[in-house]
Amino acid sequence: MIPAIYQAFAEESAGVAFVCRPGCATCCTRSVNLTTAEGRLLVDFLRQMGRSLPDLPRDFAVLRPSLTTNGLAASYLAGQEVEAEVESPWLFEPCFFLREGLCSIYEVRPFACRSFASTVNCGKSGMAEAPEWLVTLAIVTNQLLENLDQGGWWGNLADILAFLDEGSDKSSRLAARSRLLPNVPVPGLLVVPDELARVEGYLARLDKATGLGVSELIQK
Repeated sequence: MIPAIYQAFAEESAGVAFVCRPGCATCCTRSVNLTTAEGRLLVDFLRQMGRSLPDLPRDFAVLRPSLTTNGLAASYLAGQEVEAEVESPWLFEPCFFLREGLCSIYEVRPFACRSFASTVNCGKSGMAEAPEWLVTLAIVTNQLLENLDQGGWWGNLADILAFLDEGSDKSSRLAARSRLLPNVPVPGLLVVPDELARVEGYLARLDKATGLGVSELIQK
């Protein structure tokens, strides 16, 4: 199911002139949030490849989100202001899955990595740029991934993997879980009127690919 969502987003964004190329790893930092369902795909991949989890840093509280994507959506839809650091905590330390500038888990990289791309060289410009409609589709996709993993958890990549590490002792896994947030249902989609038609088309693509019936969410 999750790979089908990944593929639908890739097809939707295929016409964008991204400049990202192998070896361009400016955005490959530790600032990656995901669901436990996505994390399990990653852990299963490592197991199948005969690889173990890397040493996981667990000391950067700044990377622990205060709200999930749907939690943020609920706040925005309720007209509440959210501080910028709550919305997007960021640390420029390189991802621990980078190997000589390349992603060593590229096949199962989280959606946060798949959706972060740029139409300008962010290594030179200092920031990434992407069409606003694509940013909206990425937010909507994150909302759906969280909704799909109800009963699961949301958090930073290192904390998700520490929680899923079956080779770790129970106390360590419980400590990791304390750093995560429970996934919550979609409260409504963060879509402006000008982008409604594109989002509707995207949700129709997802329905065809997954059979989830997500097109109904646009009515909220």
